[in-house]
Amino acid sequence: MLALILSQLALYAGAALIGFALGWRMRALRHMLVANALERDLDDLRAAVGEAHVRRATR
Repeated sequence: MLALILSQLALYAGAALIGFALGWRMRALRHMLVANALERDLDDLRAAVGEAHVRRATR
């Protein structure tokens, strides 16, 4: 009986560990996607500011 309880605890602990690992990986991937999108937006804004400076300097 004790072996059955211990095996069930081991299975639940394994499932919890796998779930935690998958959730952490999904969180890391989402963070990477957001960070890349923000970097692209910043690059676009820097380019727009640079173009505005050039247009203003040529007036």
